Amino acid sequence: MAVVTLLTSCQVTRHAALPFVIEGEWNITEVNGSAINPGPYIGFNTRENRVYGNSGCNKIAGSFNLKGKKGHIEFGPILSTMMACPDMESEQRVLQALNSVECVKISDNEHLALCNNDMKPLLQMERRFHTVPLSDIKGKWRIVTALGENISVADQVPFVNFDTDNSRLSAFAGCNRFSGGIKSGEKNTIVISNVASTGMACHDMTAEQNVLTALQQVGSFGISQNGNLLLFSAGGNVVMELMRINED
Repeated sequence: MAVVTLLTSCQVTRHAALPFVIEGEWNITEVNGSAINPGPYIGFNTRENRVYGNSGCNKIAGSFNLKGKKGHIEFGPILSTMMACPDMESEQRVLQALNSVECVKISDNEHLALCNNDMKPLLQMERRFHTVPLSDIKGKWRIVTALGENISVADQVPFVNFDTDNSRLSAFAGCNRFSGGIKSGEKNTIVISNVASTGMACHDMTAEQNVLTALQQVGSFGISQNGNLLLFSAGGNVVMELMRINED
């Protein structure tokens, strides 16, 4: 872990519910006015004054302090892992922008910006997901992506079915079927246990393996802005995206 020092000060407009609004995780959509590839995000834990996230490849973690209710934000030392990433330019853009952040500017409950002292937006962000109880994801969901790879729909739709009444999960990846147990923890955490698979030899095992690996990595879940279900690893990376299947 390396230390990136972020020190800030500013004057901004009032927002009475600021701590409530910024609580949670936010996808970074723009850096200094330019769009950025999906992946980087920032999370704010206002109960512990903790900030965490991913700058595109490397994980970041540290502390922050909101000064009153005015949107002034001060970061303490930020720790960053030091992996060599394919796109270091995007990494540096995010980290350099964070280094100049002094204020939080609220658009609405779904969007916010981290700004410099002149209120110029440096990082535009949108809410990463909404927390819902486990019972809200009951039913069948089509698998859209697993480990970042699109899962194609052939003769039969690949899906995950959450039987929350019986704490069970079943899934189909296009060839083999999977089953396991599910249990919710605090907030939006979820444990998927004892994942088993049928043993058919498939023409293309890539999708099968991606689905199995993703299910084994799941640590939390949430509903994205478009209504899709996101399954996250313990490290906060999206390992699976699913779309609700309406079976009226």
